[in-house]
Amino acid sequence: MPLPFPMLADFALRLACGMAALLLITPWRTVPLAFFRTHCQIILALLVLAALDSARLGIRGPLLIAIIASAVMAYIATVCWGLGLPRVGIPTIALIVFASAGSLIAVSSSVNMLVWALNGTGRLVSAFLMGATLTAMLLGHHYLTAPAMSIEPLKLYVKSMAWGLAARGVIAGLGLGVLVAGTVAATGQTSVSPLFLSVRWGMGMFGPALAALLTWKTVRIRSTQSATGILYIGMTLVLFGELTAMILSREAGIVL
Repeated sequence: MPLPFPMLADFALRLACGMAALLLITPWRTVPLAFFRTHCQIILALLVLAALDSARLGIRGPLLIAIIASAVMAYIATVCWGLGLPRVGIPTIALIVFASAGSLIAVSSSVNMLVWALNGTGRLVSAFLMGATLTAMLLGHHYLTAPAMSIEPLKLYVKSMAWGLAARGVIAGLGLGVLVAGTVAATGQTSVSPLFLSVRWGMGMFGPALAALLTWKTVRIRSTQSATGILYIGMTLVLFGELTAMILSREAGIVL
């Protein structure tokens, strides 16, 4: 029986994958290259953390190799953006997304194909949501040093956050539906706490949705400092919700 994937490594890998994916849709001619370099440094740290935690708990083979390879590519991307080589940095980031997304799908494996599909999709959507929220917050900070930068990239990130929340809600709802359909018929009850579910959906979904709406309103009037402050709260809620969802998913065996 394969070892369960460590929760800390799972979280770090999701966040790194999502942040890398957001860089792919970021216009490098508009956003300063220093932002890309800093972003890649954060991705590198997250991937190193994921590799160390995986190795510590006995994960070996192609999965660990893929995570280490992703970390190496993140280091290369950091150097490329530091040297001002976006045409090399972008393909390298694409490789990071491909390797980390493949790893997330691999650790979602299950004998039940429906569960595998839901868990794999759930991890990828979770990665995109966390990556979009953190990247938006970091870009908001960058306007302090680059006040003349176009507001369009921040608008793109906030839209990505909203789409990520919507997709995450759909996948989590499907997972909950499969869980209820599979457990109520046999035992008359679900296998997760309703209290934890309410916290997960209240603070992890509806709270960030409100934060995204308020951020959009402030971004439209180019109030970047206010938007960044709201994104701080949104990021906290998203991380709290996703960590709660990870705990619930491990108990239930399906994405929630």
